[in-house]
Amino acid sequence: MAALDVYMNGYRVGILTKTGSGAHHFSYDVNWLGLSGSRPISLSMPLRHQPYQGEEVYNFFDNLLPDNPDIRRRIVARHHADSTQPFDLLAKVGRDSVGALQLVPPGAPAHNIKQIEYRTLSEQQLENILSGYLVDAPLGMIDTEDDFRISIAGAQEKTALLYRNNHWCLPFNTTPTTHIIKLPIGKIESHSYSIDMSDSVENEYLCLLIARAFGLPVPHCFMLRVGKIKALAVERFDRKYASDGSWIMRLPQEDFCQVLNVPSALKYENHGGPGISAIMSYLLGAVDPQRDRYSFMKAQVLFWLLAATDGHAKNFSLFIEPEGRYRLTPFYDILSMYPAMGGRGIDRREAKLAMGLTGSKGKKYAIEQIFPRHFFQTAQAVGFARESMESILTEFAQSMDAIVMKIRNQLPTSFPASIRDAILEGMQARAVRLMTGWE
Repeated sequence: MAALDVYMNGYRVGILTKTGSGAHHFSYDVNWLGLSGSRPISLSMPLRHQPYQGEEVYNFFDNLLPDNPDIRRRIVARHHADSTQPFDLLAKVGRDSVGALQLVPPGAPAHNIKQIEYRTLSEQQLENILSGYLVDAPLGMIDTEDDFRISIAGAQEKTALLYRNNHWCLPFNTTPTTHIIKLPIGKIESHSYSIDMSDSVENEYLCLLIARAFGLPVPHCFMLRVGKIKALAVERFDRKYASDGSWIMRLPQEDFCQVLNVPSALKYENHGGPGISAIMSYLLGAVDPQRDRYSFMKAQVLFWLLAATDGHAKNFSLFIEPEGRYRLTPFYDILSMYPAMGGRGIDRREAKLAMGLTGSKGKKYAIEQIFPRHFFQTAQAVGFARESMESILTEFAQSMDAIVMKIRNQLPTSFPASIRDAILEGMQARAVRLMTGWE
């Protein structure tokens, strides 16, 4: 039986094991169970003495890894993992994963977490890491940086680094990364369409700017260019400097596939994954349910306005607090499909939200078929006050033009006009519907 120790900010919280048959088991450490202020690694696995086994263990740890099977295969090749199973991959790259967990071999020497160890990267070294995906280096883990091992969930090419004193750095030992760096998605081809997402960096930057302008919590981000590589650096909200700045804490969090024990393959509602109802129901138990439920429903309206079609269960997360309390994290991974519409791209009639709205004849996914009445019907179905939904729609309608003008003035002159105009004008055109068809 193979095993990995599971740590959270220097505390051993449990052990992950893999049996000869490939089954994954997890047991909490008895000392962690008795510690004041302890918390579960997942809300799907509350603190208890009895070991967990089966799908909740497999799904939770599997969801720490990239969704993209090609990236997983490249991790196997790069680090000589035994298989693409969660245990085998995390045995190689689990030292810096999403949230607060670190997975290390049993008995691995303890490192002082209350210090920051790193090596500053030169411009050329940074470019080599960011261009690693062009030479099949998974998550920027190139051959010349053997000690750099990270795991980031998601389907997009990305890596993570430490940003310190205005320089990009490779962290050592238990020092975490502070920023996720996302690379252009490129072109997505099929027999029926060609979606050019070469400007996904600018697209996501603008969408996060819009979300923040409308008052939604989103991480700080900035665009960067290194040599021929452009990227979006997103500050990790699962990382936080200690009050004296001497070390970096990992903040426990998990996405809603992990919360609800759902495999990443089912992250979309129309594939059998969680929808608005499941998440709104779970948020009733949050530390501040009124705030979190309001923010979540407001995000659904913004996704419709932006034609942001990737708001699936892995793109919503919870912070896990002591005794299993929880609250919604900032929103992230927001991309608009407006720049990809027309020509050989997406037919706007086929653009669909990841989570459907309630309609009189079943779920409504197609953006062109959604009107305010569907938000009211959804609100009623999930126990969200009509007055609150009216407030959300009215706020978007009344502030839209002023916010669009403000954002136009904020964007750098080098920002691609085609992306700017497609998103801002598409959002404004959709907003015309906000105050009509309420019944």
